[in-house]
Amino acid sequence: MFLQLPFHAAANLQRTVLTLNTVILIAALIVVELVYADAPKEKRAHLKHFYPLFLVLGGLLVYAIYKQVRAS
Repeated sequence: MFLQLPFHAAANLQRTVLTLNTVILIAALIVVELVYADAPKEKRAHLKHFYPLFLVLGGLLVYAIYKQVRAS
């Protein structure tokens, strides 16, 4: 786990937080897709600056899933 909390519900809390983070990431991706789906390519050009952020967030999500699965 990332952090070991000093009370009994730490594992359940971490599973809940992982689930909420996943839902928030999926919702953000859906919102971005809906907003930029019909925009011309010129208006979407600035989105390439967010690729490193998406890679880091995706990597953190994969790492969190790996740690969660290995711990249970």
